[in-house]
Amino acid sequence: MRGWSFARASGIGTSAGLLAMLLWPFFRRFGGALTWPFAILAAIMGLCGLSILLVTLIDMLVRRRGARIRPLRGFDLAVGIAMVGLSLLQLQDVEGQLPV
Repeated sequence: MRGWSFARASGIGTSAGLLAMLLWPFFRRFGGALTWPFAILAAIMGLCGLSILLVTLIDMLVRRRGARIRPLRGFDLAVGIAMVGLSLLQLQDVEGQLPV
């Protein structure tokens, strides 16, 4: 995962999440053509959240950190969990609307 970091995952995930949040009301009202873009943005946010959790877990297991870094790791975990949770909520709205 060379080149992939918390900063990159949080930036991409936050951008995708904000765009999905903007599309969500329109998707719920109109659906149709917005289904795929909304689903893709929500999935990207969820995958970025999972990668944040993975990068944080690997960092916690591999590196010995001091007491000053522990609150930052807690924040990283909260951001990752929030991204995954919101993505799951959004993708529940999409469930059953995607043509197979």
